Amino acid sequence: MLANFFITITTMRTKSQLCALGIMALAAVMPLTTEAQEQQITSSFNPAKPILPSSQYTPGNPYTATVWVFNDGRRYNEQYYNQILGAPDTDINGRQWFEPEYKLTDSDIAWQEATAPFSSDSYYKGHKSFQWVVSEIMAEMYMRRTFTLESLPEGTVYLACGHDDAPAEWYINGVQVHTVSDGWNNDEYIQLTNDQKSLLKTDGTENVLAVHVHQNWGGAFADCGLYEADMWRTNTLLNTVADGTWDCKYYMLNYNSDIAQAEECGWQTSKEDESDWITGVGPFSNDANMFYTTEWPSQARPILIRRHFTLTADDLADIEKGARVLLTCSYDENPKIYLNGTQIWSATGWNDNNYAEAELNNTQKGLLKEGDNILAVSLTQGAGGGHIDYGLKVVSPYETSGISIPDADKNSTMEEDPRIFNLQGQYLGISAENLPRGLYIKGGKKLILGK
Repeated sequence: MLANFFITITTMRTKSQLCALGIMALAAVMPLTTEAQEQQITSSFNPAKPILPSSQYTPGNPYTATVWVFNDGRRYNEQYYNQILGAPDTDINGRQWFEPEYKLTDSDIAWQEATAPFSSDSYYKGHKSFQWVVSEIMAEMYMRRTFTLESLPEGTVYLACGHDDAPAEWYINGVQVHTVSDGWNNDEYIQLTNDQKSLLKTDGTENVLAVHVHQNWGGAFADCGLYEADMWRTNTLLNTVADGTWDCKYYMLNYNSDIAQAEECGWQTSKEDESDWITGVGPFSNDANMFYTTEWPSQARPILIRRHFTLTADDLADIEKGARVLLTCSYDENPKIYLNGTQIWSATGWNDNNYAEAELNNTQKGLLKEGDNILAVSLTQGAGGGHIDYGLKVVSPYETSGISIPDADKNSTMEEDPRIFNLQGQYLGISAENLPRGLYIKGGKKLILGK
């Protein structure tokens, strides 16, 4: 155990002395509370799950769109940078080019059918381009892409919105869902909000995805597409400061060399008696910055920190089935992290305000146990700044199709069943007329119904 007092050692220490290293208490004693585990459903972009293919991420499925191009041969001039040079006329009913019922105008410049990719290159990703402009010429591309959908995934949907250059904007059924004011990014994609996703119709009527991209100079590119996300269930075992402060036990040493001796004494294991440790709140820093919750004089003292978390048998079963266990750490400097007494990660130097992320391998995951677990870290003293913030989370695939759908009547097939249920399996009748717009189950399928 590490004694709760400060001693200055000027002579060679014996091993027994090294197991009584001192601390300097710099924070008020605070009660240690149990950290609640938080589960979140998160998503990530997966280009292998197209709902509506894009040129950038699904180039093998070129799409056709109706396009209107303003290109008067104007060479790039800085005074026109990011200035829109022309736009389609409103139709006879005053509708804008991006609205669903817009009637294609046929004035000096006509709308035309064209096949993606829409680029300044003759070929893009191995496919012949519709070259709406060439390098060093300024121009505008307007696109209307129509499609129908039978259903939408229950989870998140991403919009592929590659553009070169800007301004650029994207509309779903007449509502703007994304805009860019400057720059270019062929790889850009965004996550649609629930309200934006609900704009997509699945009743067999036509959807319109409308896009405008301005070209300044150099290469040009205009694109759009929709993709089903990979969905993940994230169980936060130990949070970082992004989700608030965190409770811990900590101990400050005299010298960097004391860390190795403290390790010999098992400070990082479950056998360590924490009664002499300071109860505190992290993260720790030596100056007023994003990590400054408890002061740590990092120029003078190394630090040891212990954080506890609890795992259930179900948690361990999820991990054994292949869930990922991810360690996150922002540090300054030279951290060593231990899981239940075994070192699982280290780094040299510092990473400023950034975070390193490491995935535990199977051997390291095998250190986890049912009940109480300890994730401990040591850091050395050093010149300049000093801070520590670290966390641990479990990430596993989130199945969105596990909802039990009530059986249809024995005398009808699922496709013929007119009954409507919510996602909790509650019967709501056979008419969607008075339902709020949202995701329901009808005929054994998940559909967006209601107004």
